This record gives sequence, structure tokens and C-alpha cells, in this order.
Amino acid sequence: MNYNIFIDSDIILDVLLQRVDFYKDSYAIFSLCEKEEINLYTSSSIILNVQYIGGKLSSKKSAAKVIHYLVENFINIINPTKRTILKGYESNFLDAEDAIQYFTAVDSGIIDYIITRNIKDYKNAPQQLPILTPMQFLKLAIQN
Repeated sequence: MNYNIFIDSDIILDVLLQRVDFYKDSYAIFSLCEKEEINLYTSSSIILNVQYIGGKLSSKKSAAKVIHYLVENFINIINPTKRTILKGYESNFLDAEDAIQYFTAVDSGIIDYIITRNIKDYKNAPQQLPILTPMQFLKLAIQN
């Protein structure tokens, strides 16, 4: 299998905050990475957003500790270029942050899938990359 997966902030927050309804599937994504069946990627801005939100919903210290662990052991960081950011602003996305994350993944040239629970945020994406929920990706992974 060994796909390169770009994860959105909600996937990391599900694990960080152990969100009851979403933890199992999001954690399973990290488990696949631990088994070296997939490689996880995200951007530094997602990490900073997760730190901010996680620090508000739990303690800043515990959020930082978990995020540090996840980045050190699981998540690779890719970042947008100036051109990527401009593409995001010039796109039909309703939200600039989602657009920039999408084009960061596309422009990296290495990402196979974007995993998010908020697929609707990517409805205006130009369909260069498949966008799946954790559950959809896990079903796909089982088939392969």
C-alpha cells in the first residue's frame, strides 16, 4: 500500500482530544503509519492551528506534548510556496486556509490522498487529488 497521505487538522485534533465520535478512525490512520503502511504529511500551519485549538480545549502543555510526539514519530511537514498560496487565493474555494492546504498537497507532487472529516470544505477543489474521510480511506486500505 504505502500511500502518502496529507492529513487535515481535524484528524490530528481527533487524536489529540480523543474525540469520542471520531477518535477510532483517526487513530487508525496513525496506526497504519506506525505499521509503515502509509506516510503522513501535513503543513506547519496545520500544526500551529492544532496547537492553538488543542491548547484552548485542553491544556497548552498537554497539547504541545502530544503534538510534539506526533510530529516526531509520525507526521512529515510540507509547506506551501508563495505560488501555492497565491493559487489558493485565486481558486474557487470558499475558505483560503482549505485552499492553501489543498494546493500544498497537490504542489508537493508526492501526496496520494487528502484525509479530512470536512469533505464539504473541498467541494470546489479541482479534483487533482482524492479527498476522503478517515473511514473512507480505511475501507480503501482494507481493499488493497
